[in-house]
Amino acid sequence: MNQKTTKAIVLKRINYGEADRILTVLTEDDGLVSLFAKGARRAKSKLSGGLELFSVTDITYIDGRNDMKTVTSTRLSSHFKSIVKDVNRTMAAYDFMGLAYAFSGHSDRSDYYFLLSEGLKGLDNHSQDMTIVESWFYTNILEIFGSSFNTEAPLEGGVFSESSLYNFSYDDMSFFQHAGGVFNPKHIKFLRLVKRSSTPKKLQAIVGASQLADDLAQTIKTAASMHKA
Repeated sequence: MNQKTTKAIVLKRINYGEADRILTVLTEDDGLVSLFAKGARRAKSKLSGGLELFSVTDITYIDGRNDMKTVTSTRLSSHFKSIVKDVNRTMAAYDFMGLAYAFSGHSDRSDYYFLLSEGLKGLDNHSQDMTIVESWFYTNILEIFGSSFNTEAPLEGGVFSESSLYNFSYDDMSFFQHAGGVFNPKHIKFLRLVKRSSTPKKLQAIVGASQLADDLAQTIKTAASMHKA
């Protein structure tokens, strides 16, 4: 019997039968995993406490039929309970989980797990600007996926000019010079820092970060949506 313990974040929960649940989780070690949690909906179940949404759980499972594995034990590691105190942060958290599911696919890369964990942690901390957290998450999920924003040079070549304005090409994932552009080099520099930051918290100290993130938000979200598998 092949038993494994790993950290996981529950992405989807489906009620099955009278008391069971079928789960889709994003794990630290194996990417997306489908799990059968027998009796998890019973009031006295030892599994239920570790299968909360917006949480990191130490979960143990064994191989089952087909691709479905069976949960044998759970232990709640971190619960981001403050997310649900704000409806906008709650909706953002669901969006994060949906994108993590779509982008990770059959990949077993741990990057997606750590990205989602840090993203939920950022949403849980209400002192962190939510738009910065969202911009960090969407930008870096594209980076992991291999569809990164080009922040090194404009589409037409050369270098970004401090006196020029730019628009964005979704087809090329690049900025291009335009007299009526809505972005300037400060936006592009900020996006470059977003890509290099390991957590959204580190971006909060940048002067003007909230406004820059707000200006870029729709472009970043649209790009992530367009590249979603």
